Amino acid sequence: MTRRGSWIAVAALVAASGAGCDSPSTPVPPPPRILVRPIQIESVDVLLASPPSAHVRGVIGDGCTELGGVITRRGSENDIGITILSTRPEGAICIQIARLYDATLALPGDYPPGQYVLRVNSVEKTFSVP
Repeated sequence: MTRRGSWIAVAALVAASGAGCDSPSTPVPPPPRILVRPIQIESVDVLLASPPSAHVRGVIGDGCTELGGVITRRGSENDIGITILSTRPEGAICIQIARLYDATLALPGDYPPGQYVLRVNSVEKTFSVP
């Protein structure tokens, strides 16, 4: 076989070996379902500054779990809610090292003197503004 013939044979072999890689008959696995859930809250401290804020500590989750978002709402005049969410691929196998959350979050609205209730996920904290 000539040198040119060798290259043609190699090219044909490479082309044949790649055939079928992008075949439509190969099923593509669906993306994993993402689980969204509240993080575990360890502590909540209300800081009476201007504006008031909440220092929140908790556990986001394992090595595959990401912070999903923080939702702050003002219910009634004296009721404040903060929901801190995490996201994680369902069934993921991950490193089991806790990812911690530590943040100071501004509380929405005005705070005239009075009693208030702050709920951060499952933790409830009552505070007074003098």
